[in-house]
Amino acid sequence: MEHSYGIIPLRRVGSKWETLLVKHQKGHWAFPKGHSDGQESPQETASRELHEETELRVIHFLSNEPLKEFYTYKLDGHLVEKTVIYFLAEVEGEVKIQIEEIEDFRWLSLEEAKQLTTFPESRRLVQEAVKFLKLNL
Repeated sequence: MEHSYGIIPLRRVGSKWETLLVKHQKGHWAFPKGHSDGQESPQETASRELHEETELRVIHFLSNEPLKEFYTYKLDGHLVEKTVIYFLAEVEGEVKIQIEEIEDFRWLSLEEAKQLTTFPESRRLVQEAVKFLKLNL
């Protein structure tokens, strides 16, 4: 089982929330994420990866309860099960992408993000984020 940690980056624009999606070099649109260096907490890993990939900084986490996605993929002929733990966080800064890993980025409304994300699990995460924001903020 492989684990990664990421941020669902949010910023307030007027009375609405926008989220940042990144286009990974492999061609899919998703949220920034990456692997732990072994010494970090999940939130520290997620924050570091966000900063490395986009130069954005977490202002504060909107929930201590993470959102999770599960999927499998093939690597060198082997099936890999992966879990990604995401944290909803309000972020700040100007996006400067890490070109080795990220090809493009877009700030979008949550509805637009649901349309652009490549995988069904990512669309489900956006739905969960929308639900959380409506109920809690």
